[in-house]
Amino acid sequence: MSSRPLIRRLAPLAALAVLAGCGDPGGGDYPRLLPLSQLNAPPAVPAHAAEAAADPSAVETSLRARQAAARRHAPESPVTGDAALAARAAALRARAGALAATDPAAAAPTPATETDPETAARAEALRQRARDMLNPGAAGDLPPCPPGTADPQAAGCAPD
Repeated sequence: MSSRPLIRRLAPLAALAVLAGCGDPGGGDYPRLLPLSQLNAPPAVPAHAAEAAADPSAVETSLRARQAAARRHAPESPVTGDAALAARAAALRARAGALAATDPAAAAPTPATETDPETAARAEALRQRARDMLNPGAAGDLPPCPPGTADPQAAGCAPD
């Protein structure tokens, strides 16, 4: 079958669709025109861009500082070759070992919430609740299992 008859049938529909897009959705005779004063007005600056609009040199300085910081953290040359990759992996393992050796609990100061008795009691209750959730057998106050429960431990309930 030739495609010419199909094209002849679809051409008027395509033209109709194109012409339908040219109409005004409001149903007016002409499209809505903007006043010339509104067209020539400078663009409105959003509130979050007021600093950049006030001082463009500060934005450029900030951009240059970010680029310099990115250059400092980027490797000088791309790592290629097996020896370079092995050296990079060894350096990363050494750094991971040093980080793992530090005790985060010793570095963290005592929370300020411990000074307030009400807040300290809440914190302790939350800690106990977390312990109970991690070790459900120790809680002792498990709800009874519904009839037909196959695995009480997985369901978190006390068997009958």
